[in-house]
Amino acid sequence: MKASGVFAMVLSLLLAALLGFYVPLKIVEGVSAKSLDPIFGGVVAVVSVIAGAALGFFALVFTVVLPFAESEERGETSYALRLREIEERLTVYRARQRAMLEELDAIKKELEEIRDILKEGMGV
Repeated sequence: MKASGVFAMVLSLLLAALLGFYVPLKIVEGVSAKSLDPIFGGVVAVVSVIAGAALGFFALVFTVVLPFAESEERGETSYALRLREIEERLTVYRARQRAMLEELDAIKKELEEIRDILKEGMGV
């Protein structure tokens, strides 16, 4: 999972926890301190818990469950694509190595010719 996906999941779950637990806790404190109407507090607390639960559910579904389900569906095709890509890279690498060996053989022949010329010139 990408870092942005992890960040989005953590942020969504944190917001869900705030809506599901912290807001109702503060509403209960407000109602018990008689600074908030009990009916209004109850409605807001219920709505907050429902919104937190929905946000938490969708955060988990969209950031954890769906990517894994899609990766399982594409598992065989992505494996075949990766395998084909690796084979293509190997083919290119082998061709490059063959070309390098041919160049080295040509260089070796040139060096042997230079050696022979130098031996003849020195009279050895």
